[in-house]
Amino acid sequence: MEVQTGHHLRRTLLGPGALITLVVFVGGAFAAGSIAAGSTAGAAAAGAVFLVWLLVALVVGMGKAKAAFYEAYAQERGLRWASDGAISPATELLRRGDTRRADESFTGRLPGGIEGTIALYTYEERSASGDETQELHHFTVVLALVPDVSNRLPALFVQRRSGFKFLDGAEDVFRSTTRVELESATLDERCEIFAGPGSDQNWLRQLFSPTFVDFLASGTPDGFAFEVQNGTLCVNVNRHRGSAEELDELAEAASAVAKRISDEAAE
Repeated sequence: MEVQTGHHLRRTLLGPGALITLVVFVGGAFAAGSIAAGSTAGAAAAGAVFLVWLLVALVVGMGKAKAAFYEAYAQERGLRWASDGAISPATELLRRGDTRRADESFTGRLPGGIEGTIALYTYEERSASGDETQELHHFTVVLALVPDVSNRLPALFVQRRSGFKFLDGAEDVFRSTTRVELESATLDERCEIFAGPGSDQNWLRQLFSPTFVDFLASGTPDGFAFEVQNGTLCVNVNRHRGSAEELDELAEAASAVAKRISDEAAE
């Protein structure tokens, strides 16, 4: 399934309403410009109006293409689709910034079998006065409830690696969480893992079985990360992912993580 952008752009640009608007406004701009300053000025005014019309039509057409894709994705997988909704601040990522929203979300039994939500999540950082956007951060997330393991694992963060490994020791001095070291150079290059205070270290070692470590190291999408807090699993990757394949892949990876946590919690 693909976003049929070209199809929707053609329908928007060549639709009767768009063409009538084009003729009326471009013709009006040419006439007004010609009367005021001659035919050259009229042509320039008409060209400027045409460019504005084209830009608006492109934006509208691309918006329709995205909406059609989201609707089709939800229908084909039996999910509930919603736009511009709220998102529960259950984990650290979902509490960042000054404002937070789910630009698009799909809820139900996701690819891979997990019950949860895929969301195109955005958090916004604003100026000190609160009236100006300074930066927007985009993620695609999968949210699901997991068995209550808070007595063994108050919090778990499998984060994308940032910075140099030789700085890990110095950075850890300022952390309230404990770094989890695993014997996988490949995973260590991709991720940093931290557990909340009071975590059961023995249970944690059992959770990260060799098979699960291999999966995290080589069986997940690029930029994959997850965190567990307050009974919620939040799997995430950077930026809004725009294809069915990417959304399915992330949901399937989240299902695998949720199953691993559930299996270990049940033992």
